[in-house]
Amino acid sequence: MNTKSNKVKRKPWLSRLNSWLHLWLGISSGIIVVIVALTGTLFVFCDDIIDAMAGKSQYVQEVQTRRQSPEALLAAFSKDHPGLKPFSIQVYKDPSRTARIGAGDKAGHFSFTWIDPYTGRSLVTSGAYYFFYVVAHVHSGEMPFGHTGNLIVQIATWIFLIELITGLVLWWPARWTRAARKQRFTIKWKASFKRVNYDLHNVPGFYSLIPALMITITGLVIINDTVKRSTHQLFGSKPDAFKYMRSKAPAYDSSRQFVTMNELLNNLLQEPSAAQVRLSIPKDSATTVFAMSGRELGLKALDGRMFMINRYTGKEMEFPENIRRGLQVDGMNMNLHIGFWAGWLGKILTAVAGLICAALPVTGFLIWWGKRNNKKHQRTSVSVSKSSKTSLA
Repeated sequence: MNTKSNKVKRKPWLSRLNSWLHLWLGISSGIIVVIVALTGTLFVFCDDIIDAMAGKSQYVQEVQTRRQSPEALLAAFSKDHPGLKPFSIQVYKDPSRTARIGAGDKAGHFSFTWIDPYTGRSLVTSGAYYFFYVVAHVHSGEMPFGHTGNLIVQIATWIFLIELITGLVLWWPARWTRAARKQRFTIKWKASFKRVNYDLHNVPGFYSLIPALMITITGLVIINDTVKRSTHQLFGSKPDAFKYMRSKAPAYDSSRQFVTMNELLNNLLQEPSAAQVRLSIPKDSATTVFAMSGRELGLKALDGRMFMINRYTGKEMEFPENIRRGLQVDGMNMNLHIGFWAGWLGKILTAVAGLICAALPVTGFLIWWGKRNNKKHQRTSVSVSKSSKTSLA
């Protein structure tokens, strides 16, 4: 009797290469991706957590007719907190809101203090600011490994971008049958652990693809100089706009008087869209102040704008269009990266996508580990079978 050998049909070499890249790039970068994704997800809610830590101190007990000047508030703050050096003050158009002062100690630990703008009394000081400072620097890899850690995160981010693309190729069915659609879009919860884990890797991975791509690409714009320059070139803007703006600060002139911070803040609060205003606390000889104003100002993102003020004139300094656009591009990119673009909806979508991104290396590793054990088991079974046949012979 003639028998034909049953040959296993091999996948095309491009498909095998895609699978190989997805597996080994994922394993090599998995731990870094998990850390970056989890810290990024936590940072999404940094402003909400910081505000929650302040509690009722975000509001005054009694609204009075006249607020104290920023200079008076800073003097009262320094008297109550001699070990802290203030670097920013934030005020609100809402008369029931307290002012918020950012400060740091000699050890480099940052904090926020909420202060009654009518009495100058400090209400509460929270170290949540420094906690999220650490979270942000772990997220970027700068803590605790400095430039080396930052480079490692850059590489892992590039790898994760490739993982998203190769993962989509693996997810895409050869034929769009009813069974294939069901497997790709739903999780079969009443199945073995291996099947549930496989579905948890594939199904949420697909649903989170677009926000995951957005988070990854905007992260590369922030962390990678080449991508940043290319992005600004695309929009006709200039990267590192703040560095350029600082270089254009007027020279110090001891014969001229500075405009008071009180006048600066009062002028800024007149703008219709300025529900909040934040000013940097300049050194004595600094001739400029960095300002932010808008509807909502976060640690990193904002619903408003950034600019620089000449302390001699009290006026916003004018810069070329590509510099102003550079600030806008950086702000837009940061808002997209941390979910600030659509309020709570944007934050929730970004956080869910971040958690899925953190889970993908874990579920992917478990898939690989299960297949590896199956192959070992099969080799052992074949070896035992051959040994038995030899003994019988």
